[in-house]
Amino acid sequence: MKKKGTTYLFVCLANMNRSPAAAMVMEGLARNRSLPIEAVSAGVSPMARRPVSRDLVYRADLIFVMEDYMKQSILRDYDVPEGKIIVLDIPDIYEGDDPVLVAQLRERLKPYA
Repeated sequence: MKKKGTTYLFVCLANMNRSPAAAMVMEGLARNRSLPIEAVSAGVSPMARRPVSRDLVYRADLIFVMEDYMKQSILRDYDVPEGKIIVLDIPDIYEGDDPVLVAQLRERLKPYA
């Protein structure tokens, strides 16, 4: 069965603030442009609300991580090409609904929507 659309995986540490916010921002960008993008989120910590899994990693067309160590973690744990992972360089200092975080995510994700 052929997959419809594009799947983006957004990854932070605990899947509590940054990655869910990024998925919501991308869903909004995609909806505004009528693009078939599915945005899902996860965390690199085993204690994350939704931990990164093999299925999530391999299902994603692109993986967006908030910090470089998250990219290194995924590269170490899963056999994926380095070019499939994009580092957004967003530190863990924001609540999920922080307008500064949302503005940064919109700006950095526009090229992918």
